[in-house]
Amino acid sequence: MICFCIIFLNSCTKNQNIVPYVYVDQYINISLPSYSSLNSIGGWVYITGGSRGIIIYRQSYDQFSAYDRHCTFNSDNPCGKATVDSTNSYVECACDSSRYQLFDGLVIQGPASYSLKNYQTSFNVTTNQIHIFN
Repeated sequence: MICFCIIFLNSCTKNQNIVPYVYVDQYINISLPSYSSLNSIGGWVYITGGSRGIIIYRQSYDQFSAYDRHCTFNSDNPCGKATVDSTNSYVECACDSSRYQLFDGLVIQGPASYSLKNYQTSFNVTTNQIHIFN
């Protein structure tokens, strides 16, 4: 009976499209010209890696956030690659117009209900290197 209930409850849950796991272990040096926008708070860059690329955003002097550009609504759709809007205010999915906060990847407008996939970051102030990893 318990097994039946578990199977029944699992069959009723909404099918979630999950961003695929991709191993990430990258270092970037923000002293390099290609990452110069990260030298100021609120700056961001795209880098390769993750499922469909990664957005790195500078939150404060020594805090960075990094999240996958893989959109979380209908994540199997190949056009689901998030981009930062022209005003640098939010991240948007071209496929479905879902919007996410640039600061932390949280959903601010649906249809997406899941945040962008976050990666861990650490910043070495001495070497100006950000480590992005999962």
